[in-house]
Amino acid sequence: MPSKLKKIDFPYQDMKLKELFYDETYSNSLMGADTEGIRTVFGRSFAFEKMYKDRPYIFNSLVTSIDGKIAFEDAPQGPLIAKKNKYAGNGGTVDYWILNVLRGSADAIFTGTASINKEAKTGGTGHCYDEQIEIFREQHGKNPIPLGIVVTMDGLDINYEAAIFHSSEKPLVFYSTEEGYKNIASNSERKVNKVTLDNIISISDIRVSEVYVIVSGNNQFDHKLGMKILKNMGIDRLLVESPTVTHFFMKEKLMDELFLNYSCVYVGGKATSIGMQAPSFTSEDHPHTKLVSIYMYNNHFIYLRHKLIYE
Repeated sequence: MPSKLKKIDFPYQDMKLKELFYDETYSNSLMGADTEGIRTVFGRSFAFEKMYKDRPYIFNSLVTSIDGKIAFEDAPQGPLIAKKNKYAGNGGTVDYWILNVLRGSADAIFTGTASINKEAKTGGTGHCYDEQIEIFREQHGKNPIPLGIVVTMDGLDINYEAAIFHSSEKPLVFYSTEEGYKNIASNSERKVNKVTLDNIISISDIRVSEVYVIVSGNNQFDHKLGMKILKNMGIDRLLVESPTVTHFFMKEKLMDELFLNYSCVYVGGKATSIGMQAPSFTSEDHPHTKLVSIYMYNNHFIYLRHKLIYE
């Protein structure tokens, strides 16, 4: 049965999108979340291109302003870029719903500590608010709630009071380093389990009452090792909700797709953009993308799906 976590009655008929472009050469043979609501909004099923043997297939989900900002400087909650578009109508609702589609298509979700700390009282990210998607997951042998994984280098930037850490339905899992494992273990009131290539635990065996730390390096991330651990845990698809992790995964050629929704508001200034906390790519070395699809709700909101190209 679906989880008891909060649900939203999404108005699918009022969220129908106009398909402006779809790359029919894109091999969409592997089903993601697929519900009546999804087919109503997109006009087609939602699917992915491939899976890998040695790591998860990785994609992100972000909404940006017309100048590429992902948050307002005075109100840093990411969803406001969509919510504060007063001309969007249900365009902002579609943006949030697409995030739920991607959550429902993933086995696990990467969330940064910054997002958790900003939304400490609300519980932040982590589950599907669309009940149809939770039911679809259960019907296909998955937990209705994707596994939430909090990314922290050293375990020192964690707000242990955040609501997401006190849910009775969501297990607490970190993606960290050996140093991070030690710091988390010393601060946790619950039993902490170390997950490595030599000590793999299946996602189906993870307990809500315990804490798990995926160790992907000593005091720096080894993402290729970390992704191999995730794959061996049974994670075939990984949704990244952290803009910083998105940037670093592109740096290491691990990110496969970008889902970037485009809210027609302008922010400017020093407001946060994707990868703002990381070194920029250079003019000679940078990833490219090709568009998989473009959808429009109205002329204030469009929805872009990119496939990454690495040289």
